Amino acid sequence: AAGIPTWSPTVVLICRSTAYVWQSGRDAQFSADCGHMAATYFTCTLGQAQSLGLTNSNFKNINHFIDSQAEAIPSQHAVGFAIPSNSDSQWKSKTWTFSDLQTGSKKVAAVLQKMHGELLTKSETVALICPSTPEFLFTWLALMRLGHTVLLIAPQCQPAAIAHLCKTCQTTVLFYDETYATQSQEAEAVARDDGGELHAIELPYSKDHSLSDIMAQEISNDINFPDVKETDVAYLHHTSGTSSGVPKPIPQTHRAGAGVLPCFPDGKQCAMFTTTPLYHGGVADAFRAWTSGALIWLFPGKGIPITAANVIKCLSAAKESAEQGLPPVKYFASVPYVLQMMEADEQGFKYLQNMDIVGVGGAALPAEVGDRMVGKGINLISRFGSAECGFLMSSHRDYSKDKEWQYLRSNEGAEYLTFEKNEDGLAELVIKPGWPHMAKKNRDDGSFATADLFAPHDNIANAWRYHSRADSQLTLITGKKFDPAPLEGAIATADLLDDVLIFGNAQPFPGALLFRSETARDIPGHDLVEKIWPAIEKLNSESQDHARIPKKMLVAMAVLDQPLEKSSKGTLQRSVVEARFAQNIDEAYTNMGSFNVSDVPDEKVLDVIIEMIESIVPKKAKLEDNTDLFSYGVDSVAGMQIRYGLRQLLPQSTKQLPLNVVEDCGTVKRLAEYVVKQRHGEELVDDEDEHKLMLQLVDQYSNFDNRSPSSSTNGQGQCENDKGDVIVLTGATGALGAHLLNSYRQLDSVKKVYCLVRGAELQASIERVDRALKQRGLDGLQSGDAKVEVLQTSLGDDHLGLSSGDYERIAHEVTIVMHVAWSVNFRMRLRSFAKDNIASVTNLINLALRSGRSEPARFAYCSSVASVMAYSKGTSIPERIIDDPEAASPLGYSRSKWVAEQICSRANERSLLQGRIAIFRVGQLSGDTQHGIWNSSEAWPMMLSSVKVSRALPNLDKETLDWLPVDLAATALMQGIASVDGSGDGA
Repeated sequence: AAGIPTWSPTVVLICRSTAYVWQSGRDAQFSADCGHMAATYFTCTLGQAQSLGLTNSNFKNINHFIDSQAEAIPSQHAVGFAIPSNSDSQWKSKTWTFSDLQTGSKKVAAVLQKMHGELLTKSETVALICPSTPEFLFTWLALMRLGHTVLLIAPQCQPAAIAHLCKTCQTTVLFYDETYATQSQEAEAVARDDGGELHAIELPYSKDHSLSDIMAQEISNDINFPDVKETDVAYLHHTSGTSSGVPKPIPQTHRAGAGVLPCFPDGKQCAMFTTTPLYHGGVADAFRAWTSGALIWLFPGKGIPITAANVIKCLSAAKESAEQGLPPVKYFASVPYVLQMMEADEQGFKYLQNMDIVGVGGAALPAEVGDRMVGKGINLISRFGSAECGFLMSSHRDYSKDKEWQYLRSNEGAEYLTFEKNEDGLAELVIKPGWPHMAKKNRDDGSFATADLFAPHDNIANAWRYHSRADSQLTLITGKKFDPAPLEGAIATADLLDDVLIFGNAQPFPGALLFRSETARDIPGHDLVEKIWPAIEKLNSESQDHARIPKKMLVAMAVLDQPLEKSSKGTLQRSVVEARFAQNIDEAYTNMGSFNVSDVPDEKVLDVIIEMIESIVPKKAKLEDNTDLFSYGVDSVAGMQIRYGLRQLLPQSTKQLPLNVVEDCGTVKRLAEYVVKQRHGEELVDDEDEHKLMLQLVDQYSNFDNRSPSSSTNGQGQCENDKGDVIVLTGATGALGAHLLNSYRQLDSVKKVYCLVRGAELQASIERVDRALKQRGLDGLQSGDAKVEVLQTSLGDDHLGLSSGDYERIAHEVTIVMHVAWSVNFRMRLRSFAKDNIASVTNLINLALRSGRSEPARFAYCSSVASVMAYSKGTSIPERIIDDPEAASPLGYSRSKWVAEQICSRANERSLLQGRIAIFRVGQLSGDTQHGIWNSSEAWPMMLSSVKVSRALPNLDKETLDWLPVDLAATALMQGIASVDGSGDGA
């Protein structure tokens, strides 16, 4: 057994093709002789693993490793995800064993090979852009199984950056999740315009053809999985591109991915939870757990933000699994921003206290936060590594005696780590030849200078605190990085300035010190900022979101008596200059905007907030009181900046603002109300305000176009004489919409079906409809079939995003508008449904009103039972319009449906559509009666599928099975709208 540790006594356990090693009688205390705390799989660096002989000497490649684990420990759980719920109830979870990783990757590989084999054979490297989900995990493993190198693209990349990465890596195939359809298709267009070749292909998962469905299939035996070498590149990460302007790939060989990691025999006893997405460090965390046979829990990265509440729900789901026999989560890993949220949350803090070790990395955690955690008994460590060289150091130590959590320790394997002192008194970490993994070398002797600067501990040997980047790259508290040098150079070109220093390390957003030139000596600071701001505003619009500099973070400095400290190359000695002007930098954050509670009276709070947001978000559009902030362009980075500014409007005695206050309020008006009420010790009454908003939205969107259609429209006479219905259908890519389309196109009485579908390009919209039909066992779209026409649309636009010619043509012909499309997002607030969803109801009603027929078209709206689920004025819910907004359940989705019903009711009362509108409240739909195809990601199919594992189902005594097959629901909607003839009050 080559590579086995040589100390005595030693026990070797050989599990088929996988060898595990431990030292008898010491409970894996591998480093007991080294004078510090014993290593764990969570803390063991690559140097320790190599020095102590803990790596797998039988390693061949990642595929062989997965197969070996599946053979040796098939039923051991390898990975888990929490499953977000549509309500505030306990989240469920899903785990996969090592056997599942093996069979699942093979089955997904078979599907990819069958669907896209010809394209895949032309590209050795294949790109993947996808949220951190099970679909990402199994697609990535499957592509490696097929022998491909996988380029893992971070979703933050712009289309041009994606195209550049693919070109650099000679990649002609880009698999994308539907979430990133637009930027992937735009990347394809960029590559094509540049004379290259790139095929953007949507992943083969959908509501009715899920990962679970694929994993339930039989494996094809005719697929030849190629053998790969451990030195072959398995996957590629990439840099952020902020230093050079474009991202650069960082290759990871099969050996670097898993072959250099430690194998601890007791790993299965403790599970790990990480918030790091798979396309960043999540894959490294996964392999670190798997090589020790441990379970790793990953944050579900699709559709939900990383908040303390959501992390707690994930941990709660993992805890529930532990109560059923799975290993408990004992290791927690995250970036500082997430850890700060957890530390500020009472329940989150308790979860951290129950961990054996809490690890933080990716950026610097504020010292005061870490000190508080350590002071309250949390075993906090810093973990430091890089994509180029893997896990390098951690501050794992004797927690009972050593509280220096910030200081990383270099012990076993330290002979390959050197710290070279520079003129700042700091030391740059350099990795020497012989380190287990070096994806990059930048010195002639084969070493790698990391550009990471450290400060030594005064008393503890081999203990180093991370300080900054030698190449000036700033790392915000969110873990986002950017190089300020290009921005500094661009700003400093102004005649009024000599130099600029951008700062922001370990802060939520950057700022800048403006060092004025002699010509600007007498210009007041405020005026100097105003003169410089247009240039910075332009740079902000061209920069990554996290690199934008708020106007109120520009600090105009006086003309200096002593020049700035610079290197021999003429560049600023950043750490020295930052230390020199530390007070100015601190004051910039403390006085963010230089206003306080005494400066701004209550009646001016709203105006100040508008000014604040407009200075943060580079938008030309005017920001109104009730503008949806997210539609306006406020992302998570801007939200942090706004929150920072809001704190200055409150007395210091006020309790800390919630981290998600901007997201929860959503508009300037509500933010202002929140601040004013906080000033006076009052609380916002959310439900009451939401109910008022519901009524306001009804009024806002109940203005209808009652003009008669123009009698001069070309072809009107022909339209009057033609028989047959012309259908305008939305939502054709969903289950119900697909069955409606299928049924309508088979009716002789229907002359035409227009499918209005969102999409970046028309062809993409057509493909989505075709795929929706086929996934439900229905015939796809037929080329040359003039009966069905798919149109790319934007339903929130007054004219539905259609050309004037298409709009007039459809308006002239339409006899039935069937509106099914709606955002099914149970986390969105009500106001976020307004622009695209609620507005679509009004826009489609106006389309029906402009029909060129002798009478207006009929209008059908697909609502939901959720719109009245909270009705409490009787034992049954009446089948009529309910005017009380409290009848809707508290979800934004439910309330948006109630609003839409009210708009339909107003249209029935006030427009020419009286008696021609039908509202259908749809409940739980199940699979169709012909094929039984039901979206396996919905709650009921997911629960029922659990019987395959548990051999049992929950006893739901009070649950009534009132499902309606989706094809019968489609028939009901068609019959319902057909019976509406204008003689009554509608349906």
